[in-house]
Amino acid sequence: MLVAILVAFFLGGPSASAAILTHDMIKSFETFAQQVITDPDRAEAVRQELKALNSELKQFDKVFAKSGRELSKLYKNYDTETASMQAQLDSMNADWESAQSRALDHRFAIRNQMTKEEWDAVVSKNGQ
Repeated sequence: MLVAILVAFFLGGPSASAAILTHDMIKSFETFAQQVITDPDRAEAVRQELKALNSELKQFDKVFAKSGRELSKLYKNYDTETASMQAQLDSMNADWESAQSRALDHRFAIRNQMTKEEWDAVVSKNGQ
């Protein structure tokens, strides 16, 4: 699971440090957003961005799990050298940074479809 991929996605105050972006959080945000956004076109745009964000999260979960399995194999192999492990960690880091960048793009696309009042209402209902 993604650990703290862009806590800023639902950043709403001091409690944000405990936030983790999960599929449940995305679904909850979508539910509240659809209740709050009155313009059907903007509501649909937000729904599509959340759908894309959820897909990104699923894809990253798969990539992260695969990387973790590869790293575990390297840890268990007596003959593994530092460079091999570092290369795997570097790859994981690059995947992480790429996922964060895409998630940020979705977060701001979502925010740009919402008024400040709508955003604040959804974030407060979402427990953030």
